[in-house]
Amino acid sequence: MIEPKKIETDNNKLDSKIFENEIKVTVLITSISQRDITIETAQYYSDICNEVIIVDEQKPHLSDADVENLNYKGIKYIPYGEGSNLSLTSTYEKRLIAANHSNNKYIVHSNHDERYTYNGLITCINELENDKKLAFCVGQCIAIRKNTSGIYFTRSYENLSGYLNINKVDRRLYYHAEKYAPIGHYGVWRRNAYIKASEKTVMIHNKMPSVTMMEEVIFELAADLTGNSKAISDLYWIRNRINPPLGHSTDKGEHILRTIETKLLILLDDYDVQIKNIIDKFRNSHFAFIRPNLASKFILVLKKCVRIFIKKKQVDDIHALLDDSGIKYKKNDLSNIFKSMRSLL
Repeated sequence: MIEPKKIETDNNKLDSKIFENEIKVTVLITSISQRDITIETAQYYSDICNEVIIVDEQKPHLSDADVENLNYKGIKYIPYGEGSNLSLTSTYEKRLIAANHSNNKYIVHSNHDERYTYNGLITCINELENDKKLAFCVGQCIAIRKNTSGIYFTRSYENLSGYLNINKVDRRLYYHAEKYAPIGHYGVWRRNAYIKASEKTVMIHNKMPSVTMMEEVIFELAADLTGNSKAISDLYWIRNRINPPLGHSTDKGEHILRTIETKLLILLDDYDVQIKNIIDKFRNSHFAFIRPNLASKFILVLKKCVRIFIKKKQVDDIHALLDDSGIKYKKNDLSNIFKSMRSLL
C-alpha cells in the first residue's frame, strides 16, 4: 500500500487523546454496495460519535449475528428493501429513514467511503449551539486521489471558503445558486430541519422520478428553506476520489435544467422567489450538468493544452496543501482519519 507522505500512521490504534469525549451527533451512512467499506466507515465514526446508523440495501442483508456484532460496537443497522436504480427517491428516503431513527438533536450524513474530522464536527456543532438561526454547518474539504505516481491531494469545493449564507429565504436561495457547493448534503444539521428538507425532497422526486444525481440541487435548495448556513475555516471533510463512484447517471444538457426548474416550481410554490434567477445563476456558473457552448468549449480546450505544456505539480503532502490554503486542522485528528482509511489507499 502506498502511504500519503508526511501522515503519521505508525500506530494502528486510533489516538485516544483527542477522542476522550464522544461527539453527540448521529452519523447517517447509506449504502448500495461495498458493505465492507461501509462498515469500516461506520466503525471510524463509532469511535468518535455516540450514534451511528447504517441503512443498507445490499442483499443479502446482514445476519442477526452480524447485526448484533455491529450493535455491540454502537452501530445501528437498518436493512432497506427497495432498489436504488429506479429513482433518486430511494437515495433520500434511506437518509430520511436513518434520520427518523436518530436520538440526537444534531445529525450528519456521510458517504460510505469518506470521513469527517473530529475537530470539524465539534466546531460545526459549536457554531449551531451558538447561533440558533443556523440550520446546518459544514467545513473545508480536501480530496484524496491516486494515480500511477501514488497518492496526492487537491482542494475541493473552494466555494466553501468564506461561505456565509445568512439572509432572508429568497436571498439564501440566490446566494447558494451563485456560490454553489453541496453544503446541505454533507453538513452537520439540526435534526428537525434535516428531516423537513428530506421530506420535501422525497415528495418532489416521488412526483417526478429521475436518476441523475445532478438533481441534488433540489435537496440543497430545500435545505436553504429551513434556515441559515455557513462553512467554518477548519478542515472538516476528506473526500474520497480513489474508490470508484457509485450511483446514478451524470447525464448532461439543458433538459436537466428544465427538469430542475419544474421541480423548483413545486418546492417553492409558497415562496416569493424568482426561479428564473436561480436557473440563470446555475447556468452562468458553468454547472457540471450543462453542456458548454462553443466559446466555453474553446476555453476548455485551451486550458487543457496549457496543462499539457505546464503540468501542475501534484501535492502529496496534505499538510502543505492545508497550510497553503489557510485551512485550520489538527495533525492527530488527520492522522487518525488516514489510519481508518488504510484499506482504501
